[in-house]
Amino acid sequence: MKKIFLLTLMICFFAACSNDKQKDKDENASANIEANLEQGEDVNFDIHLIDGNSILVQKSNEKITFDTDKATLFVFFTTWCTPCVAEIPYLNNLQNKYKDQINIVGVLLEDKSDEDIKAFKDENKIVYEIANGENNYLLAKSLGGVNGIPTMFLYDKYSKLINEYLGLIPQEMLEIDIQKAIF
Repeated sequence: MKKIFLLTLMICFFAACSNDKQKDKDENASANIEANLEQGEDVNFDIHLIDGNSILVQKSNEKITFDTDKATLFVFFTTWCTPCVAEIPYLNNLQNKYKDQINIVGVLLEDKSDEDIKAFKDENKIVYEIANGENNYLLAKSLGGVNGIPTMFLYDKYSKLINEYLGLIPQEMLEIDIQKAIF
């Protein structure tokens, strides 16, 4: 019985949440994003952070660049996703350890006000930035799509994709790839 319980617990930790709930809410937003991406090869937009700052994203043909001088880990999440909440302490540890070399950006994929997200950030003691707004969906499309959450994309400071992750990833594995991205 203990083995079955442990196996079930491990599956929960390594599984990703389905974003079917989000798909229903954002069908119209998704159609607009697809239209924007299909209208031309070049797309430029800002990802708005809840602290008032933003990140400029430029996509030209298949090349995507970000206006940052550090490696960046985009973490697509929702507040209702259990694995997303479970990985917050790991992401906090990595942000604190590599704060001068990496930006960890939580990219919210649900409709919440900045005040609600600030409360979520305070409640969960999140130390990294969180992006909120419609352009989060445009970023997801620009990066190739998000099929489940949490999904992460790690880029070096030259906007080169280092790795893409789906589900809850062990901190040690992320740290190995972060070290590749910052050196």
